[in-house]
Amino acid sequence: MKRRNWKVCLLALVVALGIGGCGSGSSASAAESLILQAGPIRPAEPKRAQYIGERESVIEYAAPLAYVLAYPRMSNEAIDNQIMEFVAEIKGEFTETYDLKDEAAKKRLSQKDCDTFLYLNYDSYVVSEDKVCIVFYETQETGKEIYPVERVHIFHFDTTSGQRITEDSLRKEGFLEAASAYAIQYFTQHEPYKDRIFGNYETTLAPSEGRFDRFALNSEGALFFFDRYDIFPGSVGRVTLLVPYSALAGLLNGVGLEAPPAAEKEATEAETPKKTPHRELDPEQPMVALTYDDGPNPVYTEMILDTLEKYEAVATFFDLGSLVEAYPETVKRELALGCEVGSHSYSHKNFNTLSAEDIAEDVEKTAEAFRKVTGAEPTLFRPPYGNSNEFVQTHMPLPLVTWSVDTLDWKTKNPDAIMQVIQKEGDLDGKVILMHGIYETSAQATERLVPYLQEQGYQLVTITELATYKHDENLEAGVLYGYAYFQ
Repeated sequence: MKRRNWKVCLLALVVALGIGGCGSGSSASAAESLILQAGPIRPAEPKRAQYIGERESVIEYAAPLAYVLAYPRMSNEAIDNQIMEFVAEIKGEFTETYDLKDEAAKKRLSQKDCDTFLYLNYDSYVVSEDKVCIVFYETQETGKEIYPVERVHIFHFDTTSGQRITEDSLRKEGFLEAASAYAIQYFTQHEPYKDRIFGNYETTLAPSEGRFDRFALNSEGALFFFDRYDIFPGSVGRVTLLVPYSALAGLLNGVGLEAPPAAEKEATEAETPKKTPHRELDPEQPMVALTYDDGPNPVYTEMILDTLEKYEAVATFFDLGSLVEAYPETVKRELALGCEVGSHSYSHKNFNTLSAEDIAEDVEKTAEAFRKVTGAEPTLFRPPYGNSNEFVQTHMPLPLVTWSVDTLDWKTKNPDAIMQVIQKEGDLDGKVILMHGIYETSAQATERLVPYLQEQGYQLVTITELATYKHDENLEAGVLYGYAYFQ
């Protein structure tokens, strides 16, 4: 960064203080953060931050360092003390890192030299009656980096006690998995991100990788921050993803949509989904089983269920225990339509890497999630990634079910490509088709696939029905039923 004339420098500082960002640092030179709304439709603009309390600012210029620090005074001594301590700490660290230690060198600098800046801006939100959130955006410009150094600092406060609330205490079990699923879904489905996401993003955005541990709550949902080069090229800048409370219902303590309003609840109870009529299956006629992994998803699984209900068809859903807890109404609708719902583990771990204790813990955790929502435990298990070995089979108290036709829907994300895989397969009688319930393109392909299969004379059945009618047997615990079996 070129050295700046002191007038230009001061102008930049003043302008920086005058800008109120929406999820981004407000300095003139700080890269803007991109605000996204998770879900099938992104609103034109999320609600802007509410500037709570009195906005305070500090502007200091002492070549070669300059400070532009903005922060709120909340009229709550306990909260204000913590904020001031944080601001002083940020400033102290910056000064210690970049201030010249050589006094003679300092004297040689004139007042026009201003090339190392610390900007601190903030957004503040009312979360609930007794909770607020303050997000500080720190930007350091030193002239030594292509991009400025950017950091996000998040504070949730209890306005009654004045104490800080940790994100760990706000989230419930299943929160990380729900946030991870939505992030992957959004970034792989929407422009300009789906073609720019790089690396092994499914691993990078996994619940266990720590990227969803930190979040900021506002009146709409949870904000997650992704740094430059994290999952996108540096030119994209810092990305902020807004996941609405409707996608995190029941997964936060004391905030969000913990339960639907009474009127909405009554309407929900009144609109019980139509159950698929009793089907008379003919063992002599062709049968095929559609299966969907990684759900439930409150948007795309529901689209799939709309198609199944329209054509009075069924499928088998292999759902994650964490998402069963997050979206119970979708699971209940799966069952109400006559579909079969099996386990896909609690959080999609690779079972080939687990110990016997780990397997037992996952099985019980998933069973408990199903019991709470459906009143019964799953009777089928599809191992994540299709991975299993003799050790896994020995310790799995459920039949293990894979597939015989892989549509690669997760890879192509193209309804035409999905249909082509199935059409090129030839005879589908007795086969199990693998798809995923978390992609819009898979839901769109289902809208074409179900009537196509019915027109070809296939009866759409569940996994258990396929085993019963085609093989005249009950599936056994600890046995793998895969490609060779479903032919």
